[in-house]
Amino acid sequence: MRPGKAFFLVVLTGLCTALVACGRPPATPDLADAGGPGLSKGQVDQQDATTRWANGYCVAVGSLVDGLATMPSVDPSTPQRAVATSSDLLASMISGLDRALQGLQALPPSPVGGGEKVRTDAIAEFTGVRDRAASAKQVLDNARGSNSIDQKTLGAARGPLGEVAKLDLLAGFSTVPDLLTASSRAPVCEQLVTRDAPAGPRN
Repeated sequence: MRPGKAFFLVVLTGLCTALVACGRPPATPDLADAGGPGLSKGQVDQQDATTRWANGYCVAVGSLVDGLATMPSVDPSTPQRAVATSSDLLASMISGLDRALQGLQALPPSPVGGGEKVRTDAIAEFTGVRDRAASAKQVLDNARGSNSIDQKTLGAARGPLGEVAKLDLLAGFSTVPDLLTASSRAPVCEQLVTRDAPAGPRN
């Protein structure tokens, strides 16, 4: 499958180790001294709140990694096995997308302008990918046990897998300067950026 499933899993499995506490954001470092001189307590508090929100956002979208890192391999030994294992692969993907969506929906209101649009856009994108993955899984499930399986059915998982591989987990942060700055201080966001960056030029 393209993008290469094996490479994608290597990248995401490494990230998963950094997100071992996906159920709750790791403690955010004390930012009282990190804001620099000349900042009022209110400004520092705003920075702290924004960093916590960004970190929580990254925990939510990063939880997608759990499902991807445990995706089963496709068994091409027979068309029937390929269909069954491709369906199982999509089930893992859908589970990861569901966790990401639940995390995004559970976030408190953004403390900065533009944050809610970033969240809303991510929810819409993840939901679209999830729905298309569910449709592809249904096609595969309908073919389970069939003695005649065509190539289109066998390749049903390729589209959703490609979409997930291309997801930018921090899409939108660059349009909100406060969130972009906060992401450099948020531990989980730093892990997402560090792990995801080398994957860009590869196929």
